[in-house]
Amino acid sequence: MGLTANSKAAVATAAGILISGFAVIIRSASAHNAAGSIGGACLVMVGLTLAILIFVRRWVCDTRDERRILAATQREAQAERTRMIAAQAAQMNEMGRLRQERAAERARNRAILKAEREKLQAEFANTRAKELSEAFQTGAEMERAGVFKKRQQPVRGNLLTFPKKQPAAPEAERSREHGVGGP
Repeated sequence: MGLTANSKAAVATAAGILISGFAVIIRSASAHNAAGSIGGACLVMVGLTLAILIFVRRWVCDTRDERRILAATQREAQAERTRMIAAQAAQMNEMGRLRQERAAERARNRAILKAEREKLQAEFANTRAKELSEAFQTGAEMERAGVFKKRQQPVRGNLLTFPKKQPAAPEAERSREHGVGGP
């Protein structure tokens, strides 16, 4: 960052004041004029102060390094943003691929389950007639053996009978008066 027009004018003014201050000091010193030398020294100090203030302002306001750092940081942030967008896109693609794989796996499992169910139903249909004929044959054999004939009531054993309850004896009423003892 170079000096602006105002800064250049201020530097020229400070240089002019500084040079005139030295000129006053040299002229007054040769004439042995102490007041002129002190005035020249004051002009030199004003010129130096003005020059120092201009350079301090330039040093304080110089933001070249900060702008360079900011630009580098912005480039890094943009690169990070680009990487993040790319990572999100890759993640979305991966999620889509996994979703398709899961759907294909579910379809494959449904097909396998349907085929196994049909196989078991066919197997059951083939063995059902055989199972029914065996059950009917077993039932016929049990009928011939007399298993289903009416059974006689089982003989009950002798049970002990308890005597009938006899009425309970009435209890004498207790007196609840004051000073009366027990029954």
